[in-house]
Amino acid sequence: MTTGIFFIMILYNAQDIQFMTDDLSALLNDNEKLKPPHDEGTLKVLIVDDEPTVHAITALVLKDFQYRGYRLELMSAYSAAEAREILAFHGPFALILLDVIMETDDAGLTLARYIREELKDSMVRIILRTGQPGMVPQRQVMRDYEIDDYKEKAELTSERFDATVTASIRTYLGFRKLEQSRQGLIRILGAIRDVESSGLDEDLSSRILDQIESVMNRESNSGMGSILVADEEDGERILSGRGIHKELTDCNLGKLNNPKIIEMIRKTLKSGKTVHDGRYLMTTLHSKKGERYLAYFEDVTDFGDMERYLVELYASHVNVSLDNMLLNR
Repeated sequence: MTTGIFFIMILYNAQDIQFMTDDLSALLNDNEKLKPPHDEGTLKVLIVDDEPTVHAITALVLKDFQYRGYRLELMSAYSAAEAREILAFHGPFALILLDVIMETDDAGLTLARYIREELKDSMVRIILRTGQPGMVPQRQVMRDYEIDDYKEKAELTSERFDATVTASIRTYLGFRKLEQSRQGLIRILGAIRDVESSGLDEDLSSRILDQIESVMNRESNSGMGSILVADEEDGERILSGRGIHKELTDCNLGKLNNPKIIEMIRKTLKSGKTVHDGRYLMTTLHSKKGERYLAYFEDVTDFGDMERYLVELYASHVNVSLDNMLLNR
């Protein structure tokens, strides 16, 4: 157990500290009080410390934390062993606030090594907080355990703590974006290889829908509706349908039986752009011969700049296969 005190530049009397300690469980687990409403911009933070007061004050300081629209969901572990269980079932975490001395003198360091070497989690930011800095040399810890920051509990004012958390969250989001880009490019390469190897496969239009869903990291068999539309001389034609629209294959666009969506599809075909209105996604694909197609997806609520870039990148590389599909129809 550490003996240092975590200062936040707020004076608490003994009664206040006792209240925070006694009420800690409710504070950390009451969804209405601490956990923000369902929000795509929520990041998880794990507090690992054997001192209940540290958990209480940390929760108090971070309860209103925001960074670029992201809020924090805090979880607590009072030992390294408990932290391992939480990491196994409740990840991924953006940040871990980690004490060193808990059930053993090196429990925190052992946990940090477990996270980096066994869980292979290089993205989560780990801030080591100790009340006994002399027992844990900073230079050695930063080098040997892949710790991202090292703080003495006594030096952490609320302002410094906020700055430290902000820097860590910023770094995590940067790493996450790079990893999303890498995974997205891998999915695009796989999808392009699949199209190129398929030749004149009659199921190509259906598989293009699958591949765009894969690029968006969305399950193709989710049951949500999607169609691929061709802009032909005698009108728009649905080439393939998936999910709730699986019966819409090789038929007129009017069979979609939704005037509002049909009008949106026609406008998007003319503009040649990618459109997302919060629920529906439409992206156009162009063949080298000038033929124009549109992939339409329903219930796409999570579609940011990265997803848009990946979908448009895929569309720009699939034109040859679209030419082949046209010749085969």
